[in-house]
Amino acid sequence: MYGAAIDALPDHSDPDFPDRVGVILEGMRKLQGSLTEAAGRSRTQPSVIVALSGVRRRYDELMENAATGPNATLGQRLYVARGRAKLSTKEAANGVGLRKDLIESVEAEGPANEEETSRIKDLIAALGG
Repeated sequence: MYGAAIDALPDHSDPDFPDRVGVILEGMRKLQGSLTEAAGRSRTQPSVIVALSGVRRRYDELMENAATGPNATLGQRLYVARGRAKLSTKEAANGVGLRKDLIESVEAEGPANEEETSRIKDLIAALGG
């Protein structure tokens, strides 16, 4: 389902791209959460692990595409910069004096105040994003 929606997305410079990609990413985060929970159970099936890996891979690819667009969100740019730097959310948060849950929230398009936003932008710049 998500594969077809991703394949049907317009170019990231299209004005409709941010809204459409946002809906897909939100759904993929929910699916990833469900699969992560299922994968954490004992005696899980290999198909669950394969599905989780596939969702994570497509999510990363989509975030990478979205982050390069002219309307990239702070969360998309942070997710990609942090991923390229191979930093956990806790490591990134510690590096700029923020909470881990705030980094996770911003990457999921949650709000941040002006000071937090400024620190996150500084982190992204420092990581080359």
